[in-house]
Amino acid sequence: MTSKPSSYCHMKFTPLFNIFCRDVERQMRFYQSILGWRDIPEWSSAIYRVLEQDGVQIGFNGWKAYELLGLGDRKRAPRQDFKVSSMLSFIVAQPELVDDGAQRLPALGGRVIQGPFATYYGHWQLVFADPEGNVGRLTCPTLPRGVSAPVVNLA
Repeated sequence: MTSKPSSYCHMKFTPLFNIFCRDVERQMRFYQSILGWRDIPEWSSAIYRVLEQDGVQIGFNGWKAYELLGLGDRKRAPRQDFKVSSMLSFIVAQPELVDDGAQRLPALGGRVIQGPFATYYGHWQLVFADPEGNVGRLTCPTLPRGVSAPVVNLA
């Protein structure tokens, strides 16, 4: 007996990733400065901003959205030392763009956590915290000239 795929499986989805934050404008400007993505002002509100590039969107939700979405009991405390529960990753085409991000992040209110560094899988990578402590990374699938991937024991 075979089952037919539902029409749900054939829908086209547009990726939209959302970050809950205290200052939506500052967060949106931080990521816009790093990524160069366009703002969609017509979708903005007092508690929401969004950036877009090539059909992918990142939304920035103010804390009021927790209650509006029925998530009030999950709102995190306003502190900087919370545990990591998600990470946005941005793939770039050239290792120099990772290096550039490392140079620009502090002036934008972010913090470099690690990097730039070579990963065991051959990426040039930077792990950072945005102005509100959310974790992200810039990663390039090629290493800079003269840099080799380290050997790491994964056992």
